[in-house]
Amino acid sequence: MQPINFQKNIIHQFRNLPDHEQELIRAFFGQKKRGFYVDVGANEPIIESQTYHLEQLGWSGLLIEPLPQYIDILKAQRSGTVVGYACSSPENHGKVLDIIVAGGHSTLNDAPIAINSNSNEVAQVSCRTLDSILEEHHVPVGFEFISIDIEGHEMEMFKGFSLDRWRPQLVLLEDHVINHEKHRKMTQFGYQVVLRTGLNSWYVPKSHAYTFSLAAQFEFFRKYWLGLLFRKIRYMR
Repeated sequence: MQPINFQKNIIHQFRNLPDHEQELIRAFFGQKKRGFYVDVGANEPIIESQTYHLEQLGWSGLLIEPLPQYIDILKAQRSGTVVGYACSSPENHGKVLDIIVAGGHSTLNDAPIAINSNSNEVAQVSCRTLDSILEEHHVPVGFEFISIDIEGHEMEMFKGFSLDRWRPQLVLLEDHVINHEKHRKMTQFGYQVVLRTGLNSWYVPKSHAYTFSLAAQFEFFRKYWLGLLFRKIRYMR
């Protein structure tokens, strides 16, 4: 695979499209017809899915989702293997925990991380480490793509996910950037950020020596440094 260099013209080519993130993911992999994905916090089967479009190309993978209402429609509408668990720490492995049910903002944390997202609905879900799920399903080391969107519970999930062992080629990590914890964890695992789209940071192994355009560098600086204080204040309200 020849990795894409995220230069300005490539970003602008897709930025105004409704599914520009999905277009960029396909461009990253050169429209590859076969690959393996892991979708942690799969949620809706099609709407805003980061992996449905890959299935349309012929990819296979795991759809990890704890909420029964989404598990049912994922099984009905997707070809990937649906895994009905929430991903958390080794301490929570095998436990049944309360999850705040708030649609795409559902979370194992005390409150939804998304601003203006509130819910009094709580459900109980079974938890496992991501390592145990990947091992059970014989996921190949160095698989192509993982999307992680679990609404603020990522640091707990990382305790049970040996990223330096599995080494996916591209990690799409949702990060509201109210601190640098997730970014530091990714760099500790030997990954570098190459792009920021919406709430998602794109990480690739440092060893792959990807370039990082000036436009992407500024976007990273703006998001991770310039706006950090204001974002912290906003999320504390």
